[in-house]
Amino acid sequence: MRIELLPRIVASAEKIAIVIAVAAAAAVLAAGCASAPPPIEQVAAARAMVGQAQPLAAREAPLELSAAQTKLALAEDAMQRSEYEAARRYAEQAEVDAKLAWTSAENARAQRAAAEVEQGIQTLRRELGRRSQ
Repeated sequence: MRIELLPRIVASAEKIAIVIAVAAAAAVLAAGCASAPPPIEQVAAARAMVGQAQPLAAREAPLELSAAQTKLALAEDAMQRSEYEAARRYAEQAEVDAKLAWTSAENARAQRAAAEVEQGIQTLRRELGRRSQ
């Protein structure tokens, strides 16, 4: 009699395994569908940083600024499609690229100012040299 029950037990175990597998798959799908909240702050921060970098970086660091603008546009597009994780990633990258553009532009401006100061010092030295002769 026990041997006769074996096929039923195996069939029941198979059904339980299928139910568990379906439940696990549903949980994975539900977790995948549950997206992160919209990255409103990250996109706003990226937009602000790109705006801050724009005036100086447009002339001094156009490639870096262009990268920031492109990634900001990608972040905004991803937001429209409700792809919030991608939007967050692009917004963070856009902010970093905009900071790089601004920093590069500031660096170029500072180097120009230092070169002008150095040129002024050289001019003063030449004048002092003429006067002492």
